[in-house]
Parts: sequence; C-alpha cells; structure tokens
Amino acid sequence: MTSRRPDTTKVWNFINHFREDGVGANWTSLPEYFKRHDYLTYASGKLFHPARPPNNDFPASWTQGPANPYYWGNQMPIGDAENCDKSPSIAIFSGTDVYHAGAACYDLDDAAALNDSDVRNQPQTEQLAEYDHRLATRTIEFLEEAHAAGKPFFVGVGFRRPHLGWRAPRRFYHLYNSSTLDLAKVQTIGEDVPVLAYEMNSLNNLYRKGNETTTHQESSHGPPLPAELQQAFRHGYYAAVSFMDFETGRVLDTLDRLGIADSTVVMFHADHGWKLGEHGDWSKCTNWELDARVPFIIRAPFIPQSVGQRTMAIVELIDMYPTLVELAGLPPVPASEGIEGISVVPALRDPSAPAPHNKTAAFSQYPRCPDFNMFNDSRDWECLNIPKQNITRMGFSVRVAEARYTEWRKWLPTCEADWSPEGLVEQELYNHTGDLGRSPATFDDFEFVNLAYRDSAKALIAELSAVLQAQFQRDGASC
Repeated sequence: MTSRRPDTTKVWNFINHFREDGVGANWTSLPEYFKRHDYLTYASGKLFHPARPPNNDFPASWTQGPANPYYWGNQMPIGDAENCDKSPSIAIFSGTDVYHAGAACYDLDDAAALNDSDVRNQPQTEQLAEYDHRLATRTIEFLEEAHAAGKPFFVGVGFRRPHLGWRAPRRFYHLYNSSTLDLAKVQTIGEDVPVLAYEMNSLNNLYRKGNETTTHQESSHGPPLPAELQQAFRHGYYAAVSFMDFETGRVLDTLDRLGIADSTVVMFHADHGWKLGEHGDWSKCTNWELDARVPFIIRAPFIPQSVGQRTMAIVELIDMYPTLVELAGLPPVPASEGIEGISVVPALRDPSAPAPHNKTAAFSQYPRCPDFNMFNDSRDWECLNIPKQNITRMGFSVRVAEARYTEWRKWLPTCEADWSPEGLVEQELYNHTGDLGRSPATFDDFEFVNLAYRDSAKALIAELSAVLQAQFQRDGASC
C-alpha cells in the first residue's frame, strides 16, 4: 500500500505503522494517489493491517461516505470474521483416538450465512451473515455507487478467508472429501535447516483430543499430526478458499452486470502464504517460499497479449502501486515520493520474456527474537509484539530464478543489521532448479534441504550474499 519495504516503513511487528512521526506521515499511499487524481476510493476488509495505521488511514486514503469507516479489518463497530468457537468443528477418528479440528468448522445455516440483506452497520457478533459475504456485499454497493456517480474509482476489498479459523458455509465443505486429500510430502524439519528458520504454530485452537477441554498448539519439532487430522485441516482450508473464491466471483460478476468489466483493471493477490503441514508446520511466519510467495493475478483487458497468460517474471507486492498507476493512465509517481516498487506492465505486454521489467530478484525479511522460547512464547519468538529496538535477529531472503538464499543476522538496537562477518548468525540456500511455480511439486519438492554449508555452494552464496547486502545495508539507520 506504500510500495516500500519494512526497513523503510520501520514496521517489523504488530505495534508500529508507517504514519508515525519521523517515518511516513507525509507519504502518499496507493489509494491516496488515486484519490488525489479525482478517483472515488472505497475500502472494505483487511487492506492495511487492522488499526495500523489508525482508522485504516481514513480519511487520507479513502473517500468519505456512509459505509466508511465500518468494514476495516477487525476494527469496530463491525468487528471481524468469527472463528470456530461457536460452530461445529470436524470430528476425526484415527485408530482408537478421536480428534476435534477446532480450526476448521462450518455454518449450520447456509441461507443465513449467505444473506445479502444484512443490517449494514450492525456488529458482526449480531449477524448470521458471514463477514466475507458482507464484505462482498459492501464492495458491490461501492461499485454501483461509483458507476452511478460516473466517476473513476479505486475499490479495495480485503477478504479474511482463508485466514484461520477456516469457517465457511457448509456448501463449500461439501465440495471436498477429507479422505481423498493428499498430505504434505515432507512433514518434518529439513536437512541442516537452522532453528531460526522455524516457528511454533502461532495460533491456538488447532485441535483437541477426545474429551479434553484444552486445545493443542502443535510444534513443527514434534512428530507429524495424525494423517486424518491433517486431512481435516486441509479440508477446512480448501473450503475457506472456495468460499473466498465464491465471494470474489460475486464482485467480478458485478463488473459484468454494470457493463464495465472491459474498462476495469482487476488485481488479485494475497498478503502471505501458508504451510499446510510442510516442514511439519501449520502457519506463516517464515522466509520460506510457502509463506513469502503469494498469488498475483492482473486482468488488464486492454492488453490482449496478457489475457489468460502466465509469466515467469519475478514480481513483488511493492510493485502493485506503480503498476496500477500506469494501467490507469495516471501520471507516473514522482521520484520524490520514494516508492521502491516498479511497474510490471512490461511483463503484461510480453509475458514470455524472462525479465521484461528488469527485475531479477525478489526480497523478503522476517525477524526473530530468540531471547524468548519458541514453544512457550511463540508470538514473542516471532517478535510480533516486541518493540522494534528489542528485536535481536533478522532474516533477509532473496529469491532468484533458480535459488533462494537467506542470511540471519544480528539486529542492533538502532534497528539495523550487523553486516560485518561477526554479524552473520545462520545461512540457508535452497535449490529451485526446475521449479515452474505450479503443481504440487512447487509445495513438496523445494526448500527442504539447506545447501548453505556445502563447499559446492560457496560461489553462489558469495554472489547472493552481495545481492542481499546491496539491497538491505543502510548507513545511519535508526528506529
């Protein structure tokens, strides 16, 4: 939303936000750029992280209207999508044991869950309609309002699913059969993978056993979950994805109904990936491909050579901002704004080219706070609620066409990495030769063997380490 990396926004946790004094109080966000060019800008759901910045950056980023500021992440007065505490979870039998998959559940009444006539400003806890269904309904209203006004529009919708818990109307559960679902190929810790790379599954209520009243928080350092329980979790995840797909379809159908589908750019993406038992893990807070890579789909009907095409070009989420600006025909973002992404429109015009926009690497980073115990203080291990000056390790990762390389470095109280030889704590190198980015092989065949400590990898490590340092090293950094 700002086209800037964490070291620029200074957001490495759930505490800070980019609008803080001394950071980006005067930056122009992506929707704000459109608003300044006389677009109607509407928001619903999780676009910025909830309450970061305050009020979903309203009114700077969004047009003032009767529906704003109600449907923003988990902020009141509407609230957030409900979890599985009050809905039927799936019971799974494994041998003589019975498990309850508390992260996966369904609505009892599909008609109520998919009710289009919800009370617009009523809190989620007082509604039977699912939160994401309400988000889609609001978005349809925004599109109708903008179309009636005859003005150009920027409409953002941040669906919650498939975020935990995997709650969805029953009809989407009926699309799948748990017993037929494949499991992760590698369900244990990989070869020579450092502890810093791992996480504890960060959310509770994954499952309970038998008549137990407490729930389990599973560890990637233990044995894999029973196969039947894993299939139930995958069942819940797939149902949640199908539910979200259905709601996305409602929004896209509105473009057709209003007759504006061929003059509207659609960009579809996620904010992070998720592991479904790979590495023995069921979460998202790592630098691995399964967490750092996301769907990124653009429909620009006026660029016919892009329609229905895939590209192997490397892109990043920071590229959204300049890409949408160019596709809308707006003036380029001034260099003085300092955005860090580049437009990927050249990849739409030539999808078969390996790097038509001259980007050959994608970067990610994730902190670690090893002063805390991964098993007992998982959220603090991931530094989610740790003040930024108290973070002590940072993992910097670069993905190129045939490899991913990550360095774990000491993180200083000045909010910068120690790039000296002594500052290097751990390394990871994974081979991606032959990874086409699709099919089950992408999830099961890569990043399970760390090659960083093999003599044959020294030259590639030296090359990619220099790429990381050129990207991330900063002189005079501060918190």
